[in-house]
Amino acid sequence: MTTSSGEQEAVRLERAVDAFVQRIRAVPVELLTRPPAAGEWTFMELAAHSAEIYAYWAKQLAYVRAHPGQPFGRTASDLDRIRFVEEHKSDSLDGLVERIQRGAQAAAAELRAFTNYEWRTVTGLHAARGLMDMDFIAHLFVSGHAEEHLKQLEETLTKVAAP
Repeated sequence: MTTSSGEQEAVRLERAVDAFVQRIRAVPVELLTRPPAAGEWTFMELAAHSAEIYAYWAKQLAYVRAHPGQPFGRTASDLDRIRFVEEHKSDSLDGLVERIQRGAQAAAAELRAFTNYEWRTVTGLHAARGLMDMDFIAHLFVSGHAEEHLKQLEETLTKVAAP
């Protein structure tokens, strides 16, 4: 049973991304590339990941809406996802923020494109998660993912700023 809507998830995404952008722009420059711990992403790696995911998921949302019940998405081990972070972690923060905002706007527009009926009935088949409804897709991959990255950004700041 669905409990949300495309509009609600779009607003949730926009709030999380706006807070993320505001917060990452306030990070002191000298901390942007400092890893919080071995094997954890720096702020710039987190920004590069965010710059890629929203545009990707905007396209996937459109695909799921047009092809309900069909395979969609990717897993965390996707080589394109990993490569993008490696190739763009040294981009300018302003450039990454622009891509984050543009991708989030596209994803929010795709979320809003779902009618309430579509939101309740459309599903997608994910390789690792199986059959997913729109609430699950939005929470795991889009709006919920944006909220997780905002939390990760705050945790990273705590770790790298600690004496």
